[in-house]
Amino acid sequence: MWPVPEPYPVTDDPEQTLSDVPPGSEYVALGDSYSAGYGLSDPTRLPTNACGQSARDYPHRIAARFGLDLTDVTCAGATSRDVVSGYQFRGVPPQVRALSDRTRLVTLTIGGNDADLFGTAASCLALSPIGPVFSGRDAPSCRSTLVHDGVDDLDVRIRSRVALGIADTLAAVRRAAPNAVVVLVGYPAIFPDAEHTPARGCFRSALDLGTLAGTFPEDTYPFTDTDVEYLHGVQAALDEVSASAAEAARVPFVDVFARSQAHSACASERSYVAGVSLTGTGDLSRIDLEPGALHPNERGVAWLTDRVAAELRSVADRSR
Repeated sequence: MWPVPEPYPVTDDPEQTLSDVPPGSEYVALGDSYSAGYGLSDPTRLPTNACGQSARDYPHRIAARFGLDLTDVTCAGATSRDVVSGYQFRGVPPQVRALSDRTRLVTLTIGGNDADLFGTAASCLALSPIGPVFSGRDAPSCRSTLVHDGVDDLDVRIRSRVALGIADTLAAVRRAAPNAVVVLVGYPAIFPDAEHTPARGCFRSALDLGTLAGTFPEDTYPFTDTDVEYLHGVQAALDEVSASAAEAARVPFVDVFARSQAHSACASERSYVAGVSLTGTGDLSRIDLEPGALHPNERGVAWLTDRVAAELRSVADRSR
């Protein structure tokens, strides 16, 4: 098993122990970049360097807080298939292979890549609050390319294929770890609801005069007003199907989406999710997102850890 990292010493506080998952229990963390701490420092290079996993992710912090024996197989880019049956990278087996009847705790964040939420968001970067997006499609917004005759292609995908993928993943995890407490963790808000969207909007340009020299502003939010509203709805749909899948599987769901609306990447202060920082060429022929863009920052991962810990204590209390 992997060692608990130094920054998070094991607790000896009896209030931090869990009746069903005592100190020393086997804990396996599954999931995608939101589980893996993508973009944070202190890389583990596990299960492979390409996974972008950090020893500062919420699984490592949970393991240290409760004194658990962690196997962290989280990996940026993972889909439900990668958890259950696929080989995301050569030599890296499906994540459920890390589970056994000895496993006592499993945490999982999954579904965002099934929905292509982050790929879609990356293609929605815009030149102004009213567009156009600068992904080469010359469209006024992403919504205009994804909603046709009143049918939202992304919403349809989430409520069908993505919902089924999450449900199948939870079933596979329950089979592979029959003695474990399994917890599904949702995604914090990247795009805020109307109540937490400033009257002036969220737009912070990713381009400035330095762009021609190949430098870009940091922690920006280059989304049209239309797409902030639209992509919030996409996140809401993903959160809804995740909660429903967890309920059907009788698995606790840590719903962090509603609780983090005031701390989305739109927020310029005390956000839980990093804004957009770009690298590329001044002529915009090549543009890439910096690692960690639109993912939980240090503040966000600490908050996620507290939310997961609170759910685990609640599960322990209910089992007494």
